[in-house]
Amino acid sequence: MGLISAILALLKAVPSLERLFLKIADGVKEANAANRYEDKLDSIDAAISDARGGMLHSSSNEWSEDLDRSPPVPDGSTISTTVDASGTEEDSGT
Repeated sequence: MGLISAILALLKAVPSLERLFLKIADGVKEANAANRYEDKLDSIDAAISDARGGMLHSSSNEWSEDLDRSPPVPDGSTISTTVDASGTEEDSGT
């Protein structure tokens, strides 16, 4: 205990050493927190992979449309948009 109290007394006596020690301690805490976060993300990814039947995420595993799915835009040119001019003529008199 004498050694720890001597180190603490030295750190309090020299503020720059105390700040350096606190920065090092904060860095260690942040590194440990980042490692725990990555471990949690890995476990979530593993759970999702297990739920999907073991399919891992890669560039070859992307969404694709089924053959029976209709396209979002019609193929033909039979659909056109027009402006109803009768509404604008009636409103111009008011």
